[in-house]
Amino acid sequence: MQEEEELFTTMTRKDVRISYTGPFDSQVLSVIAKNIEASLSLNPVLNKKIFKIFIELAQNISYYSAEQKKAKDGSIAGIGTMTIQELDNHFVFATGNMTDTEKIKPVIAKCEAINKLDRKELRSLKREYRKLPPSSKGGGNIGLIQVALTAESLIDFQLIPVEENLAFYVVAVKVPKSINQN
Repeated sequence: MQEEEELFTTMTRKDVRISYTGPFDSQVLSVIAKNIEASLSLNPVLNKKIFKIFIELAQNISYYSAEQKKAKDGSIAGIGTMTIQELDNHFVFATGNMTDTEKIKPVIAKCEAINKLDRKELRSLKREYRKLPPSSKGGGNIGLIQVALTAESLIDFQLIPVEENLAFYVVAVKVPKSINQN
């Protein structure tokens, strides 16, 4: 209960620029994307970085959340939460969703492996993943690698147990306000 209260406190702080909880369907993604592009920073390169991270992490919620909702058009969208906080030197982008604890184990292992690699090694790993066949959801399994490359920081992740086989999976990355032009 204390971890959920901490998450709630974090998500309702005054430095939170964007916060959303609900289904991650195409309409919602479009509105949030426009908000990111228009309101976060005067720096278009920084906004583009945050937008790329948003797309990757939002797709993860849409595809893999244990909680899902059927949209009016018949499509199924995962339910989750996202926040973007603005601090002095960086933004913190965080997403969370309910997940099956067994199904998330490979993702946790992937995050741990990604966090051990430098930028050159991440690019090499991304090239290797691109050679693999697409996943059943249509992606190339490179989303988390792309998030680490784009954010230029480690992927912070946490699994908060909820029930026996269910947990709330949180992913967060820091995006520096100073832009690396390389």
